[in-house]
Amino acid sequence: MTPKQYADAIDRLGLSQRSAAAFLGVGERQSRRWIAGENAIPESVAKLLRLMIRLKLRPDDVS
Repeated sequence: MTPKQYADAIDRLGLSQRSAAAFLGVGERQSRRWIAGENAIPESVAKLLRLMIRLKLRPDDVS
């Protein structure tokens, strides 16, 4: 997943960077680094976000 795909995914799920970080169990700084392309987005995060979008799940549905 590219940084743009990550940003688009969290936007499609109605998440801010802060709420995405909380949902994914990482710090806000880590989420910012993913969007900036400073750190690779873990495949597990990418798969979860893609699956949620495909199945039209909201964060409340899976937390």
